[in-house]
Amino acid sequence: MRLVRYRAQEKLTEKIGLEMETDVLDILRLARHLNTSLPQTMADLLEHSGDGLKQIQDTLNKAGDLHLDLKDYLIPETEIIYLPLVKNPEKILCVGMNYVEHIKATGGEVPTDPIFFSKFSNALAAHKQKIPLSANAERVDYEAELVVVIGKSVNSVREKEAGEAILGYTIGNDLSERNFQFESSQWLIGKTMDYFAPVGPALVTKDEITDCQDLTIQTKRNGKIVQNSSTKDMLFDVNKLVSQASQFMTLKPGDLIFTGTPTGVILEKPKEQQDWLKTKDEIEITIESLGTLTNTFV
Repeated sequence: MRLVRYRAQEKLTEKIGLEMETDVLDILRLARHLNTSLPQTMADLLEHSGDGLKQIQDTLNKAGDLHLDLKDYLIPETEIIYLPLVKNPEKILCVGMNYVEHIKATGGEVPTDPIFFSKFSNALAAHKQKIPLSANAERVDYEAELVVVIGKSVNSVREKEAGEAILGYTIGNDLSERNFQFESSQWLIGKTMDYFAPVGPALVTKDEITDCQDLTIQTKRNGKIVQNSSTKDMLFDVNKLVSQASQFMTLKPGDLIFTGTPTGVILEKPKEQQDWLKTKDEIEITIESLGTLTNTFV
């Protein structure tokens, strides 16, 4: 399933829907017509994701049995406003230095264990949301990333069982203000400025993905390709990251793990070629099977 969190234009109520090519299926309206039960929000779904996904599938099956035309329940993408996939995750974990070519290009050392840092919920932004560049942000960089969405509480989980904790995947942009990032040994202030963690457009459940470690990942800046890689080039794979993080904290439903960025970021370029993000720039991040996350800077 391809789940989206959104609200209709001119409405304040958040809804949960299914991404269907260029439209969104209003699964809640469909359920009302069929008298079936569904989670009403993404938070409701995350609380009991197994039951929630089954309820959605049962609703779709019932619609099929009754030969309902789902086109009657579609909302054009132009009539919705995307919301960050998770409203208030307890944890937004990020992984640094997880693609070898990126490490080489930045002159870093290859780590022997995953390097974790964090963002806060203030950094969350949605697909197509305009991202403001604050006056003190002079060296803002993009970082395309596969994002893991946790669907089950786990602690000290083994690598071979880590996949059981994963609900699905989405696309993220680990935006970074490089001046602030390197002011100290802690990267935090350069990483969690307001709206510096766009995610979306959809939460794609893991059953839709054949192999999360073999997905193309590409970034375009104003239509020009600037990152072009694959998740197979990760130093530490998704199961390793989930397992390792769970050794130190309990991972909970709705937690997000940004898994690192491949080579091609602005930081890697010689100083005279570093053209930092500026107003009117558009960043499009495409990950195979997940879609495209688009944001414009203002």
